[in-house]
Amino acid sequence: MKIIEVKTQEEFDSLPDSFEERTEIRILKGESVKVKGGKKNGRVDAYDGSDVKAFDGSYVEAFNGSHVVAHVGSFVFARKGSSVQVHVGSSVCALEGSTVTAFEGSDVKYLNLAD
Repeated sequence: MKIIEVKTQEEFDSLPDSFEERTEIRILKGESVKVKGGKKNGRVDAYDGSDVKAFDGSYVEAFNGSHVVAHVGSFVFARKGSSVQVHVGSSVCALEGSTVTAFEGSDVKYLNLAD
C-alpha cells in the first residue's frame, strides 16, 4: 500500500481523483483540510491532531487526537483519542476512548473491542 502525507488543503487538492494502487492519504496536523467525496482506490486517514471536515459521502478514519466534522452523508471511523462531530445524514463508528458529538439525524455506533 502506498502512503501519502499531507498537511494543507492545497496538498490534498493536488492529489488525483484515483490511484492505480491502494493508497492511504494521511492528513497530518497542519491547517484544516476539507475532504469531499472519495478518491478511487484511496483511503483518507486523519492523524496526530489534524482537523478534517468531511463532506459528500467521504470516508475518514480518525487517529491519535485528530478532530473530524462529518457532514452530508459522510462516514467516520473514530479510533481511540480522536473526536468527531457528526451532523445530519452522517454516521460514525466509535471505538472506546474516542469522543463523539452527535446531532439530530446522525447515526452513531459504539464498539467496545474488549467484549
